[in-house]
Amino acid sequence: MDAAPACTYVAGIAGPEGIWCAWIGDSRAYWLPDEGTCLALTEDDSGQHEALTPWLGADADDSPARTRSYRPQGTGRLLLRTDGLTRHLSDADALRAVLTRVRCPTPPGHGPLDDARAPIGYALGAGGQDNITALLIHTDRPRRGY
Repeated sequence: MDAAPACTYVAGIAGPEGIWCAWIGDSRAYWLPDEGTCLALTEDDSGQHEALTPWLGADADDSPARTRSYRPQGTGRLLLRTDGLTRHLSDADALRAVLTRVRCPTPPGHGPLDDARAPIGYALGAGGQDNITALLIHTDRPRRGY
């Protein structure tokens, strides 16, 4: 029997009014402030024995994406990542340990792509075997009045 192709999904938008994310499955989003505590913005969609309950694919149920919004108090990064990275860096504290520059401004010539390479390199070095993807979106100071 052929298995139908399937995947999980996470998307994010960041702007001066806040950040928004949507997800299906176990791909995750995190808020990584330049100062303060990291925050998981998503929760895995899993049931008994940690099996995925919703996913995208030919054999998937018609499950809507879950959404969340957040209004940060300062600057930081929105991290979107796949489950291959989650297996090796499963929480915000582990991310902070690998992304040591979260509290510091990005040096000239060093951008979010360079930052995203750090956790991916960590997961690959730890023997990562699943898809390993990370995207970092830098946010500016929130607008006053929001």
